[in-house]
Amino acid sequence: MRGKLDREKCLSHIRDQELKQSMMRLLDLWERAFFRHRTEVTDFYYPYTQQMAMDILRGLPEMSFAPFGGYEEAERKRIAIIPGEASAGDEDFKLAYLQVEGHFKFREVSHRDYLGSLLSLGLGREKIGDLLVGEKGCQVILEQDILSYIRLNWTQVNAVSVQVREISREDLTVPQGEKKEIKSTVASPRLDAVLSVGFASSRTKTLPEIKGGKVRVNWKTITDPAYQIKEGDHISCRGKGRIEMESISGPTQKGRFFVRIARYC
Repeated sequence: MRGKLDREKCLSHIRDQELKQSMMRLLDLWERAFFRHRTEVTDFYYPYTQQMAMDILRGLPEMSFAPFGGYEEAERKRIAIIPGEASAGDEDFKLAYLQVEGHFKFREVSHRDYLGSLLSLGLGREKIGDLLVGEKGCQVILEQDILSYIRLNWTQVNAVSVQVREISREDLTVPQGEKKEIKSTVASPRLDAVLSVGFASSRTKTLPEIKGGKVRVNWKTITDPAYQIKEGDHISCRGKGRIEMESISGPTQKGRFFVRIARYC
């Protein structure tokens, strides 16, 4: 390959400006990896951004890439861009792992509390991966470059003093989510209908959640209740959890569709 990438051509299909800027930085990293013959790694991406990035990288020559977020089922992952056909090792992702503990017996803390206190240190969300919240504290996956800063400056969560120490990847306690299978029929595989079945809610309650930006399909916010859901789609609703459309069949003679939905607890 000679010369620089045609960025506008690579990103012409992206309309969201924030996402486009993120993919511009991805192309910067690709060029750096290509011309300097060394592995580069992105920020942490949500799944939707991961998919967009990997679709772009598949169209570029002579390089490999791999996503990883500290454990196999991680939601937020970094993507390593690797020269040639080499494979990525753990060290290429430049991850660090922290254990955060405190006396939370008399004060309940949530994922939002941990994340909020981290971001209050002046950190960008893109520098922090998944937060695994347990009964006694929280484990955090993050970029190596900010490890020392966090250990020195993260001293409390929701007014509770905390102790922060580095741990290894093997020390992570990965949650084992349970799922409930739901079988039903819907008049149409519209988002509002599927959401109502998946969370056992009325469409009257579902519509404000969708239009209010609380619902994501494949980690992208969708505000159109008529959006058509397909097999394999992941749907999350803020405050309720996540469901997956496992199968859709039909229509029946009465015009309805059979759906099988997994709800993750």
